[in-house]
Order: sequence, then structure tokens, then C-alpha cells
Amino acid sequence: MGTNETTAHLSGHQGAIYDAAWDPSTQTWLTAGGDGIVAEWNADGSGEGRALLHHDKAFFSIGCLSNMRAAGAENGELFTWTGNEPESVTRMEAHSNGLFALAWSPSSCLLTGGGDERIAMWIDAEHQFEWRLPGAQKIRCLVHSPTSLFIGTTSGKAYLCEHLEPGRSIQNAVEINGHEGGCYAAVWLPQKKAWLSTGRDGHIRAWTPTGEEILSIPAHEGAIYRMASDGTILWTASRDKTLKAWKANDLTFIRKITHRDGGSARSINALACRAEGSSPTSNALLYGGDDRIGRLLTY
Repeated sequence: MGTNETTAHLSGHQGAIYDAAWDPSTQTWLTAGGDGIVAEWNADGSGEGRALLHHDKAFFSIGCLSNMRAAGAENGELFTWTGNEPESVTRMEAHSNGLFALAWSPSSCLLTGGGDERIAMWIDAEHQFEWRLPGAQKIRCLVHSPTSLFIGTTSGKAYLCEHLEPGRSIQNAVEINGHEGGCYAAVWLPQKKAWLSTGRDGHIRAWTPTGEEILSIPAHEGAIYRMASDGTILWTASRDKTLKAWKANDLTFIRKITHRDGGSARSINALACRAEGSSPTSNALLYGGDDRIGRLLTY
């Protein structure tokens, strides 16, 4: 970050932006909106967004792996397609009461988490298996490390378990009393071999691979909805309308971006980093929220 930092505005959504992702296969950004639109944007934020999906319900989640893409809607429907064939969309009834989380397993199976306390597995748009977490309320995040899966829920509890495979039980998952009011996001820090999580309590919490809490930082004045890391910097996005940056190796605070700095004037719900080592080589971050504007920060 320095004098060459730039910000581009991505305008076009007519509702809040709820999720964002960088797609390295097409070198484009993806956003999921409350207006029922999944949009695609140029890598540098130039030009207008292209509407890929239209729905009469909000889109809550978006994700990609290789040339595979997936989006989850407010009514629990799952949409999958390939990045270079947007007309090849498959639409499935996946969950009731919303589809909030998407992740691909190490074996490239798609996992989805919904407001029905279920995690479902999909292979080539076919339902393969499912797991239930009674009391979870909503599955809010699914994040993989090389050896485990982190599951965050609206109940505030989080779970650590082995990578899910058809027929594998989730009953032996380690339960973490993570964040009062809801655990919304997690990242795995390979250099520290530790998990970070955030939630409604506005804290960043660090956990060992076995679920022992080792650090707690009061990071925001409101719920932290998303985290993302470029490998060096950890970014957090909050309902308190701020975007914050932290050193990934020790969580030292670096900076805060508010509406006075050209940031959001309302809740920030969506956050994505361009993957480390991607092309273009400059670091970039896309964030958006209730003000309907995506902000692409290149630094």
C-alpha cells in the first residue's frame, strides 16, 4: 500500500452487495446482489458490469474453483456454471431458508451451507450427501485448511472437522464457542498454522488446529461479516461501515478505511482479495455492501 493505490467504483447493482469473489480462470470479479443479480466485472474495474444471473430473490453467496462457478440464493437455490459458458447454468433446489456458504473440498466437490442447518455435497450438479448440525440455525461459512474444515454458524458456535466425504460422520467435530450472536467468517493462516474467525461480537479470534483459543482482538464496533487475506495483509469488513487492514503474521493493526477516505457509508457485507500470485500481479481487494457500490482497491 502506498502512493500508487487506486480505487475504482463498480456501480450497477440495485440492491445491497452480499458477496464477492475473484475468478482467476477468467481474470474477472464476481458480485452477488440483493437485487437478484450475479455480475461480472473487469479486473481493473473499468467498464460496466455484466449480469450473468437474474433471480427474483437476493443472491447471498458466490464462489469459484478453476473454471467452475456457483451462486446461492435467498430461497436456497443453487446455480452452477462454467466461467466460459455462462449459458450453461444448472439450477437446483439445495436448501430451505437461504444458501449462505459455498466451498469446494480438496477433492473438488462443492459444499453448500444453508439456513436449514444442513451442509450438502454436490458433484457435477448432483446431490451426493448431506450433514445436519442441529442448533446451528444458519451455516454462515465453510472454509478448508489442508487437513480440516471450519464451519461457522449463526448460533455463534463453530466446528472443526475432517474434510467431509460421502458417508463420513460429522459427529466427531470439535465444537468451538466462537462468537456470541454468530460466527460469520474464517480464514486459515498457513504460516501460523492457525484459524482466524470473526462474527457478530466484532472480535477477531485465533484458534489452534484443535480448536483452542489463543488470541482475541476487539477489532470492530459492529459485526464483522467477511475476512480476506492476500497472504500478507488480513482485511476485515464490518457492519460498522469500516474496512480494516491487519498484518497477517501477528494481527498488528495497519489502517482503517471509512467513508471519509472514499470507503463505504453503510454496512460492508462483501469482501474478496485477488489471490496471491495471480495475474495481474498488483494486489487488489473488492468490497461492497448496503450502499450498492463495489469498491476495487488496487495497492
